[in-house]
Amino acid sequence: MTLTTEILIFETSEEFRNDPGIAIPASDVALKAKGVHPPLYYGKQIEEPSTWGYIILNWDDYESHKALMDGPTYPDVIAGLKSSFGGSARTEMYHVKFPAPMIALEKPVTEVAIVSLKAPENRAAVVDILTKFSEASKNMFVFGQTREDENKYVLIAGWQTIEEHLEAGAKPEVAPAREKLLSLVNKEHLYHTKLLQYPKL
Repeated sequence: MTLTTEILIFETSEEFRNDPGIAIPASDVALKAKGVHPPLYYGKQIEEPSTWGYIILNWDDYESHKALMDGPTYPDVIAGLKSSFGGSARTEMYHVKFPAPMIALEKPVTEVAIVSLKAPENRAAVVDILTKFSEASKNMFVFGQTREDENKYVLIAGWQTIEEHLEAGAKPEVAPAREKLLSLVNKEHLYHTKLLQYPKL
């Protein structure tokens, strides 16, 4: 069964930057929901921790997560996350069916990128490029279309360091395809995080 992955991106509070574990009380509530698949992954952006935090959690399907959001315990989830959110409370939530397990989440550095098609007719070419990247990486790089916007894709990749990612993108065998991709999409988000697990498996 292909799981649905919830990806929450949010502006971080100082409390979260000092201790991302403050998100755990909300996690405890969510992890009791029907259809959830532990562990939950959470972390702050490496480049600029004051900007973005991440929570990633797998579900049987979107309906399972929606049942939690529509249910009586969801106010407890929001209350548990309140101290993690920054002053503007900017958040983005996506639901994605990735075609392969996200082994990238276990790496020391996880790349989180969001791109949108510059034009719908670019879809086949973009998917072809991303599929080749994924196959070449042996699924260390995965991507999927968001439920919220069919023209938006979330890309997840695992690296030992940020430098490894930058060096990989500059390789002669990769650079032309990367440049072609960037000509077809708008890059809306591209940062790195060090994810923690809860519960630790």
